[in-house]
Amino acid sequence: MEIQFWIKLVILLFALNLSVVVMMQRRRPSDAWAWILVLVFVPVMGILLYYLFGFPAKDRPLISDERLQILKSYTAPLCTEGEDGVNPLIPLLQRVNQSYPTRGNGIEFYTAFADMFQALKADIQAARHHIHLEFFQIESDPVGDELSDLLINKVKEGVEVRVIYDAAACWLVPRSFYRRMQNGGVQIKAFNPIFPILSPFSNYRDHRKVVVIDGKIGFTGGMNIAERYLLGVRGGIWRDTHIRMIGPSVSELQTAFLSDWQFTRKEWIHDDVYYPVPLRSDQNLLIQMISSNPTDSWRVMDLSISQTIFSSRRYLYLQSPYFLPSESIRVSLHAAALSGVDVRVMIPTQPDKGHITINASRWYVEQMLQAGVRFYFYDNGYMHSKTIVSDDQITSIGSVNIDSRSLSQAFEIDAFIYDREVALHQKRLFLDDIKFCHELDLKTWLQRPRWDRVKESFCHLLAPLL
Repeated sequence: MEIQFWIKLVILLFALNLSVVVMMQRRRPSDAWAWILVLVFVPVMGILLYYLFGFPAKDRPLISDERLQILKSYTAPLCTEGEDGVNPLIPLLQRVNQSYPTRGNGIEFYTAFADMFQALKADIQAARHHIHLEFFQIESDPVGDELSDLLINKVKEGVEVRVIYDAAACWLVPRSFYRRMQNGGVQIKAFNPIFPILSPFSNYRDHRKVVVIDGKIGFTGGMNIAERYLLGVRGGIWRDTHIRMIGPSVSELQTAFLSDWQFTRKEWIHDDVYYPVPLRSDQNLLIQMISSNPTDSWRVMDLSISQTIFSSRRYLYLQSPYFLPSESIRVSLHAAALSGVDVRVMIPTQPDKGHITINASRWYVEQMLQAGVRFYFYDNGYMHSKTIVSDDQITSIGSVNIDSRSLSQAFEIDAFIYDREVALHQKRLFLDDIKFCHELDLKTWLQRPRWDRVKESFCHLLAPLL
């Protein structure tokens, strides 16, 4: 009994010590109190949870600043000077994310997976030096098999092929699928395996979708590699947005990949052969590539989205498969709508998996409608697109969902494009998607069943864990 007493006392003292540590950290009061209560009243579980999810990632950068600056030095000479006056977002992102605005870029839009995959395969087949792929999910199905065959064949031609996939997202994929690529000469690595060693990084996932081919062609957006993207769901389509890029901004995609490769494979690659002279496009687009991860000093995705909303004067249209906004995004949407900006949000009617997230998303709808935000539920399959367009000036396309995991706990990447024609194109896509939506109205929404309100409130409490 005496031994048990001392063990309990040591655990309690350790939990109290961690509570003091939490108080000294720069956290929101609600987050700090949540950790303190768990640590004090359920200390064993609290200590374990804090070890896995509570340590501030900012204290442990995944790549040294010196190495990051070496990679960034390839893009710095391509930076377009004197563009700060175009939008206040440009200097903000350059300051907090070292994101260089570059001109001379060109993009192609893809809203259907079949079109994107066809373009991706053609570019892979034409590769001469290297192929870098980084996807949240690469499934073992006919689409994944076709891609793996293609990559193995390119290795036989002497092309370097490197692949990163997220370990947790691909947990159920047979290991034999990845071993086959590895045996075929593809350098492939799972990002941040959860087992056999649990660590404070175990909660952080690689949600990026990045392809770089020969350092000259890039792909990014919302699409993963899986057959369901091709076939659709529930009798409807899988609606997504992806872009193919050429131009100086491809070097920023390369830097994101090589940084993640260094963390994942512990292999430092920084040769200038991976940063060739960029292809130039007649579109001459001004683009900033924003990459974020949990070790950032600032929550750059939260800042960039909030600033885009605050800067909007006429309209802002937003698509996201999940809608669990941070406080700053929520307040900025309210402020914009109350100021007379035409704010519209589009999310899926049905979830892709589970019901917690979709119910948590609906907890925010009532106050959004009261502020004047127009809300649309997409009915024609599943809306997985992650886009923002504002005032015929700014378009954002990338991997970032409007939820706490994307904004603070995942590795993400976004393209911010400052161009009227691109914005008008994305605006047309959004308005076309509205044809397959039903719009909510406040009066009808307030009459929904009480049980729905209970589910939404309960699921909202779980939102920070999603």
